[in-house]
Amino acid sequence: MGLVTLFLLVMVMMALSSGGEPRPSVPNGAVLVLEPAGMIVEQVEYQDPIEAAFEAEFNRRPPQTSIHDITRALKLAKDDNRIAAIALITDSLGPIGPSHLHTIAKSLRDFKESGKKIYALSTAYSQAGYLLAAEADKVYMNPAGNVFLNGYGFYPTYFKSMLDKLEANVNVFRVGTYKSAVEPFIRDDMSPAAKEANLAFLGGLWDQYETSVVEARGLEAGALTNNINSLPDRLREAEGNFAKLAQNGGLVDELAPRTVWRQALKEEFGDNPGGGNTFKQIHYQTYLAAKPQKHRGPSEIAVITAQGQIVMGDGPITVSAAETLVGYIRNARNNPDTAAIVLRVNSPGGSAFASELIRQELVAAQEQGLKVIASMGPVAASGGYWISATADEIWAAPSTITGSIGIFGVIPTFENTLAKIGVHTDGVGTTEMAGAFSTARPLSDMTKDVIQQSIENGYSQFLSLVSEGRNMSVEDVDKIAQGRVWIGATAKDLGLVDHLGGFEDAVAAAASAAGVEDYDVVFYRDQPSKWDQMIADILNSSVGSSFKSDAPSGLSPVMQTAMKLKGEAELLLNFNDPMGSYALCLLCKVE
Repeated sequence: MGLVTLFLLVMVMMALSSGGEPRPSVPNGAVLVLEPAGMIVEQVEYQDPIEAAFEAEFNRRPPQTSIHDITRALKLAKDDNRIAAIALITDSLGPIGPSHLHTIAKSLRDFKESGKKIYALSTAYSQAGYLLAAEADKVYMNPAGNVFLNGYGFYPTYFKSMLDKLEANVNVFRVGTYKSAVEPFIRDDMSPAAKEANLAFLGGLWDQYETSVVEARGLEAGALTNNINSLPDRLREAEGNFAKLAQNGGLVDELAPRTVWRQALKEEFGDNPGGGNTFKQIHYQTYLAAKPQKHRGPSEIAVITAQGQIVMGDGPITVSAAETLVGYIRNARNNPDTAAIVLRVNSPGGSAFASELIRQELVAAQEQGLKVIASMGPVAASGGYWISATADEIWAAPSTITGSIGIFGVIPTFENTLAKIGVHTDGVGTTEMAGAFSTARPLSDMTKDVIQQSIENGYSQFLSLVSEGRNMSVEDVDKIAQGRVWIGATAKDLGLVDHLGGFEDAVAAAASAAGVEDYDVVFYRDQPSKWDQMIADILNSSVGSSFKSDAPSGLSPVMQTAMKLKGEAELLLNFNDPMGSYALCLLCKVE
């Protein structure tokens, strides 16, 4: 018998003998600990439970946190008399899109309307973490910590010269003045048009960030930008001490180690009944487990999540796989309880073919009488906009990155590279197009003509879809398309978006459009097997807690860089469109 099998048998026997785990209880007067870990996503990827139990020890993959878990916990805690305050800790916060960031900040502001206080307790604050901390009534920071704000920037890598040295021929096909996804292949710098467009949307995002912080902290307008641009002089005044710099700038209220703020919260809220020499508290995930969702009615609002790059075929929740999403949409529209569909999008796009397959299935739902409401998260650009274009309504956050309406194709050929090492290709074919797409041979003029026509047709189709869905002329759509990226607030002014609002606003709009008041919100996604769920439940219980690794969940800077490179490599590997046409925004990831 293998060790893993023996381990599982022992755990199952222990679970059975324990008689099941009771639902967690919420102490009266508890502080809700909001400590989001890792990347903030729409839906958390299901993992093998054994791998998940021990992955921290091997630092295999970064953790994930659902944005919907965070907002639900804050909404419930606002009106729960057992919750006395919030302790916000952002030390483990990973990558997060601007709209998710502002969504959490808004939920924190809503919580404070109850009169309960929020305490920010992190050792240091990233730019993302500080936007949340700014909403706190009191911001603590370790005297050795810092608040490092640097604004938003986008500096992609260009490798035309490298390709020239390899003597690779990069054949680029695109439509759109601002479709800069192909620039790294054909330039060594950012084009003036791309700089203009990128600075515009990044400036809009930074304005939203700065406005949120200065209003929350009572600072003068433009204070963050002024402080960043005068950083050397201000740091010199603080004697090189970043913590003192943050306090001088009004970003932090008190510099104190953990022992100090932990004691302060103990004195205000009492000792934790579970021990640990800390204040009375409950983690927000435990709190959610103690607060089961209530059944609201016979009708359902089906939520279809398009997260990650749009690709052909089936796939996990980390990508928007066409066949997987089409299956979810079909199940939703064939479910007699479904009153409406909310398409929740956090995707930079990808395969144009896959995007169209997803959109067609949404149209099928509309044709049978279901309203489809698109709700845009951090990114809904290129293919992400394509699948949203013909929805009955489009909702976006002011900081959503959207637009990027354009098409491109890139086909590198390496005949000169191979020739340098003595490798050549030759042969015959029955037509002019035989072997036309071999990367070991140059593309013929005929092949280039065919591809360019296909790309232009794809762009024309994209414009027509947007024209139809947004009730605009094709000419007017073309003026604001051209591959240009917009933030949600600007997209609303341009007519690309109907309403500004978050996920809950879109769900309410879907219910209103369907004419229902009592409904459940149902997320369509993959489900773990019963066996995996049982093992996961055991590992998450007190029975399995002793088997888990105590290694820290945060990723080292080296691992963060490695994961970023891995993600970029996976992006290229996901180029599987059968027509070689992509509606993809490579510059839409802003953190």
